Amino acid sequence: MKRIDNEMETDADARGEVSQQDMATVAAALEPGQLASAKARSHCQRRQLTRTEVLLFWALRLYLIFTLGVVMYQIWTVAR
Repeated sequence: MKRIDNEMETDADARGEVSQQDMATVAAALEPGQLASAKARSHCQRRQLTRTEVLLFWALRLYLIFTLGVVMYQIWTVAR
């Protein structure tokens, strides 16, 4: 198992990537404030959504707006 880990680390080093073990070592060495600061500086980029996912999210938005309207109407009719 150690051999496989070493091969994975070598591959990661060759590509310029940081291995999971390196990330765990750095996270353990930093104080909580330093870790939060480092995470804030190196955030992940937004994920590129497929057309289906975009349509699904828009459908969910429209459903929520419709549902909010129904709830507001019910509150309005009860208050009268």
